[in-house]
This record gives sequence, structure tokens and C-alpha cells, in this order.
Amino acid sequence: MNAIEAYRIERFFYIHHMTIVAKIIRALIYLIHNCYIPYTAQIGKGTKLGYKGIGVVIHAKAVIGERCIIAQNVTIGG
Repeated sequence: MNAIEAYRIERFFYIHHMTIVAKIIRALIYLIHNCYIPYTAQIGKGTKLGYKGIGVVIHAKAVIGERCIIAQNVTIGG
């Protein structure tokens, strides 16, 4: 499982008001993939992360469109 797939699960729990589970998944993403993808960010369908998202940091209020490719070690800030 890569970081974007874990983000989708994390986002599901956030939308369904289970923020504690979403925070746990966010912490696991950080530990396993060394990247920070918050559940409040909006990432469109088909978006992919290079090398499973190693080193990617995304701002909490970021909005990323559909079918984007984000390389490793990229920071998307606010």
C-alpha cells in the first residue's frame, strides 16, 4: 500500500467524523512513508505519488486536482 491509498482511507474516516482513526492512519503514513498528507487536504482521483510518496509534504488546506503526478521529496505549501 502506498501513501495515497492510505490517504484515501484516512480521508474516508475524516468525512465520516472518525477523526481519531484518521489521525492514527496519518501517523502511520508518516512513520512508514516519511511523508505528511493530512486528511483535510483535498486530492483528486487518479493522483499518484512517485516512489510511494517518500518525503512528500502537503499543506492541510491544499487542493490538488485529478490525475496529477507528484514526485518524491516535494512540498506543497500554503
